[in-house]
Amino acid sequence: MIEQKYHSIGIIGFGARGQLLAETIGAEIPEYGRVAAIADIRENLLFRQGVGIYCHNFKIYHDYRELLEDKEIDTVIVETYPESHLEISAAAIKAGKAVLCDKPAVASLADAEELYKVVTSAPCAFQMGLNLPCRPALIKTKELLDSGAIGKVFSVRGCCDVGYAFAHDVILRKFAGDPAGLILGKLTHDTDFMQYCLNTYAEVVCGFTANFQHRRHGTGETSDDTAVISGVMNNGVLFSQELTSCGSAYSRKFTFFGEKGELRVDSKESFVEIITPDNKCKRFDVTVSNGGHGGADKTLLTSFLDYVDAGTGKARWPERICSSIMIPLAAMKNDIVKTGEWYRSIVKN
Repeated sequence: MIEQKYHSIGIIGFGARGQLLAETIGAEIPEYGRVAAIADIRENLLFRQGVGIYCHNFKIYHDYRELLEDKEIDTVIVETYPESHLEISAAAIKAGKAVLCDKPAVASLADAEELYKVVTSAPCAFQMGLNLPCRPALIKTKELLDSGAIGKVFSVRGCCDVGYAFAHDVILRKFAGDPAGLILGKLTHDTDFMQYCLNTYAEVVCGFTANFQHRRHGTGETSDDTAVISGVMNNGVLFSQELTSCGSAYSRKFTFFGEKGELRVDSKESFVEIITPDNKCKRFDVTVSNGGHGGADKTLLTSFLDYVDAGTGKARWPERICSSIMIPLAAMKNDIVKTGEWYRSIVKN
């Protein structure tokens, strides 16, 4: 049995996402540890109400290197922009900290290769913060697929609609001038989930991206927000993924097609459905909590800290550093890309 430890956690990058995780730690899993320090380059941070309620007496640094020198901190959560993830994660590992690095792991294939080498070349505790598979309905989806509930899977279709209001706000406020920012930030989740569920990786990818908001709102630099992607996995499963930015609501939906029927799931819902070839529907209910991302953040954090406590000395799912970003980045090429060749050149099974 794993001995649960009490962790002193430092969060590097204390924007909306970093604060939401801090609130989750303080409100939902205080037995696992506390937020003992944060690092953010901004001098006058505004804190969420929950941070004030559940997180107390944490130290504030404005240089992440000072946080890494803090002997009290044993675990670090990296919540900065992906362009800095390689540098910060490598420094944290060198400082002997356990690291949870939010997605996207990095912003380029070159950085993905380097980060993979960093976390696999020496003992460490490292995991990516991929919380989508931690949503209750998607946990059940993985369980059903692994059990063979729809038999051999032949194809999978995904659609992520971030909604008009979200896309307009985020593109203009957060990703302006970064052509791949939204594509990578959103589809890292969806395409990683497909590969994770199917226990494989993308072999060939064909994608096209466009900029809906840019065409409607002026001529300034902004970020591509619409994508259509198709391809084939290494195990032969066909896949397609769409990202839209003009819908009425935010949703993520997946349909897996197998020899025994199809599995349908909406990540935010409290159920998964399997439709058999004779059009009978079987529904599997799950419990969705009121916590961050329907309870996914709590599940992500507890799973990560349990992994750290196990003391394996090995990075967890390091291959997903590469597989999670290669499909969105390939889509930005507007061409056919042999992602599998690149993946195998780095990840040695």
